[in-house]
Amino acid sequence: MILVKIEICTLHVPVFSDGSHARQDSMEVSSCNLDEHCRCEILKPLERRRNRERQRCLAHSLVSTPNYIAPEVLLRQGYSSVCDWWSVGVILFEMLVGHPPFYAHTPIETQQKVINWKSTLKIPSESKLSQDSKDLILRLLCGAEERLGVSGASEVKNHKFFASINMDGLRKQIAPFVPKIRYATDTSNFDPVDPDKLPNSDSEDLMRRLDSKMENGKHPEHAFFEFTFRRFFDDAGHPCPLPDPNSPVYV
Repeated sequence: MILVKIEICTLHVPVFSDGSHARQDSMEVSSCNLDEHCRCEILKPLERRRNRERQRCLAHSLVSTPNYIAPEVLLRQGYSSVCDWWSVGVILFEMLVGHPPFYAHTPIETQQKVINWKSTLKIPSESKLSQDSKDLILRLLCGAEERLGVSGASEVKNHKFFASINMDGLRKQIAPFVPKIRYATDTSNFDPVDPDKLPNSDSEDLMRRLDSKMENGKHPEHAFFEFTFRRFFDDAGHPCPLPDPNSPVYV
């Protein structure tokens, strides 16, 4: 998980392989994918749209919400690429804690929480995060002027949270865990989920139960509910075609 986070940082400037820079809507969980070597890839907006069209169904997705958008963007204030480091902070929080920092029922409520981050951002003590990880989150989820990364990606990569990581040749290192894909619908790398226990967005009762668990510092039945599975093979058992050999396998 730490290596995935580092790779997001190393890919951030520039984010895309063609040298183009990310827009604010590029940095979110749904745009961070793992390739067949379990290395992080960040999708460009067009690629993400095509991926969503192929997927058809995103379980409990927060796509189209302002969950990953920096407050200065929501407030229509002048902003720069520093707003993307806010998004990185949100992803870090979600990966370490298990749910988004500004979770809410509706996009409007989420937006209000993001705008009022000084009073709504709380790291649950039950998550037992290290001091370095908490410091990194708080230095990314803060005002634009004080945000880590304002002077470049090196500010983030030099944080103590990444002290044990050798940045040189990071993309050439073998990931600590490379998933084995045995057949077309192999989901053995994912935790089993009871569909009956997943909250239904149309059920206020289930949403209240989910709220209660998050407020009490407990994970819902299926934590990381924005992370989804996509089949690796077509109906004939052949690998799904990819635009080029370096393209990621979407999960």
